[in-house]
Amino acid sequence: MSILPKKTKGKRNRKRTIIQILGGLLIAFTLGIVLLLGLFIFYAMRAPAFNESSLRDQLPTKIYDKNNELVTVLYQGQKRESVKFADIPDQMRNAVLATEDNRFYEHGALDFKRLSGAVLKNVTGGFGAQGASTLTQQVIKRSFLTDKKSLERKAQEAYLAYRLEQEYSKNDIFEMYLNKIYYSDGIYGVKTAANYYFNKNLNQLTLAETAYLAGLPQIPNGYNIYDHPEAAEKRKDTVLYLMYRHKRISKAEMEKAQNEKLETNLVERTVAERQKVENDNDERYASYVNVIKQELKDNKEFKGKTLNEILTSGLKIYTNMDMNVQQNLQNTVDNLPVYKNKHHQAAATILDTKTSGLVAISGGRNFRDVLDRNLATDPHPVGSTIKPILSYGPAIENEKWSTAHRVQDEAAYTINGHTFKNYDTLGHGNLTIRDALRMSYNIPALKTFQETNQVTTHSSYNFAKALDLNYKSKDLGPAEALGGGASDFSPTQMAAAFSAFGNGGTYNQAHAIRKVVTQDDETIEFDYDSHKAMEDYTAYMITDMMKDVFAPGGTASNINIPGLNMAAKTGTGTYADDYYTKYNLPSDAAKDVWITGYTPKYAMSVWMGFDEIAEFGANSFVGHVEQALPQTLFKAMMQQINPIDGSDFTKPDSVNEVGNEIEVKGYSNDRIIPQTKVIPSQTPRNTTEAARNNNTRAANVVKNPKKEIKTTEEKPTTEVKTTEVKSTETTPSTQESTQPPQTTQVPNEKATSGKAAADLKAASGQ
Repeated sequence: MSILPKKTKGKRNRKRTIIQILGGLLIAFTLGIVLLLGLFIFYAMRAPAFNESSLRDQLPTKIYDKNNELVTVLYQGQKRESVKFADIPDQMRNAVLATEDNRFYEHGALDFKRLSGAVLKNVTGGFGAQGASTLTQQVIKRSFLTDKKSLERKAQEAYLAYRLEQEYSKNDIFEMYLNKIYYSDGIYGVKTAANYYFNKNLNQLTLAETAYLAGLPQIPNGYNIYDHPEAAEKRKDTVLYLMYRHKRISKAEMEKAQNEKLETNLVERTVAERQKVENDNDERYASYVNVIKQELKDNKEFKGKTLNEILTSGLKIYTNMDMNVQQNLQNTVDNLPVYKNKHHQAAATILDTKTSGLVAISGGRNFRDVLDRNLATDPHPVGSTIKPILSYGPAIENEKWSTAHRVQDEAAYTINGHTFKNYDTLGHGNLTIRDALRMSYNIPALKTFQETNQVTTHSSYNFAKALDLNYKSKDLGPAEALGGGASDFSPTQMAAAFSAFGNGGTYNQAHAIRKVVTQDDETIEFDYDSHKAMEDYTAYMITDMMKDVFAPGGTASNINIPGLNMAAKTGTGTYADDYYTKYNLPSDAAKDVWITGYTPKYAMSVWMGFDEIAEFGANSFVGHVEQALPQTLFKAMMQQINPIDGSDFTKPDSVNEVGNEIEVKGYSNDRIIPQTKVIPSQTPRNTTEAARNNNTRAANVVKNPKKEIKTTEEKPTTEVKTTEVKSTETTPSTQESTQPPQTTQVPNEKATSGKAAADLKAASGQ
């Protein structure tokens, strides 16, 4: 029996209860801490990997021309330029610190003083009512995480912020912050924002402008001065007050800046200008940029990286572009007044004759990178432009033929049971190869092709290969020799091949990029193929022969430019046979038309075609005048970019001139008789006006029910009057590369390889 009074016993029980409650609370608190710590560790383990690449900002790629002048900037969806910490003015640092994190240089990754105040606010106002993120945490959020408000994201943010402060200095982190912040209108980074809104460098901003930019990132779109000028002014005033409150400016400075209106130096921008965040779609340079992207991907230094990774790493790309020529070429392609209709397409490549540096390129009318196929780098049947490469070049290179070497032309010529004719159905007697090439007759080209390949095995294949025109098979046939079959190459390939003729026989691969400088100022060199493709005598003699293409009777005589020495070859390609019936096409309808040529300074290749086929020749080149349309573009550009000073190609010591003909020194196998060269009249010999105006496709058909061969050849340009063409159609093509025509797709000659006649169908032309 207890002897303690009841009052004393009651006090002891209450004390025990209090101790038990406190003990329970302590245990609960400890368990809570352990639970929270475990949860933090769990969330931290699930945090994104901490790495340098994630911290790196998307920086734009800058493209420079041959004179190292800035041409355009590729932003890849984020218009952003970076600034180094040393280049950030004190005024901007003070404004940002006063607004976002005044104790940044005093606390660690987290500011526990601000954090405790924010916790109380969140308890009374709900989770997320007030944040306490430091600049370090904001860098982490923008580099690794999302804006989602959750315990998991906050835990990961704290963990990664700690990691960041262990590996980078406060100044580095501050620099990262100012380069990552979003400033509305697609603008990232304070340097970009200063230029965008006020057209100033950071050190040129007024205090008021600095305060506005420091406060804008809190609610970028809400404080955008173009949309909300009053809110922008209030935000500016708030930042100025915070700077004064934290003793970073005086009261007088605050009041003076608060009275300054932001509109004073604001850059005026239309809605359309503001919506166009990036310059990637600048159509003047889009075709060139398309080539740059391909060359970057092909360089071993960028192996394993995506194109987006490459183009957002702050590269400076130095190119061979002539900015003025590039602009003029694309403008001319877009607006040439001879287009037949909106489906009529054109593409062109201009190279430096000596180096094959890409001077300018147009991938099509109103070309848009990514959306459109680059028609200047896509292959097309080349027509008769291949004749100097597969026929006459190998003959001079290997057999030492002179330009006066004669070949018997015939009205009809049969190879393996298939009969070929010239465009006028006539034979023209014993022709020199100079005249045969000038007037683009088929039979002499086929005979030359046959003879040279019989004497030297695979002569044509090897000659083309040396010019980087690669065929899958060494056994080339008459279809290839006349530009059909497997003779599909791009304007860029053809321009590079022809430039070797104008460069003394040295082939240089077409190339856009000279060098690339990285964000870290490391230089990446670009190597391109350069080699001797032929003897200098071959290059010079073929050049001299192709100069006559612009002489009377030549297939491009109408575009001769006095005072400018040019060499070129024209070409035309036809459809597969069944398409003429299927689409009710005129028998002289053509599919592809070309001219490829060069001067001592520039090489240029022009292709024209249609993005879909239509009945009755609506989307075809019908007749010689339409088939000569590429010559209009060729002349327009060559006349613009070349000096008209009579400069000529350099004659090598390996040749002799005998009258107006040329022979390889020491090889007078053609017994050239010195004489004044007689240029035939514009009407080819034995060709009547009626014959020249005959339907070209019908004229080339031999009436053999089993082995009927149709070839398209060129006529001399006696009837081309480009100045009289009045069409002003400039509507851009709607055909996109990813959506080629289906039932209306223009056929490729190779698609008919199952038929012997189609295999031998020659897409030769002018």
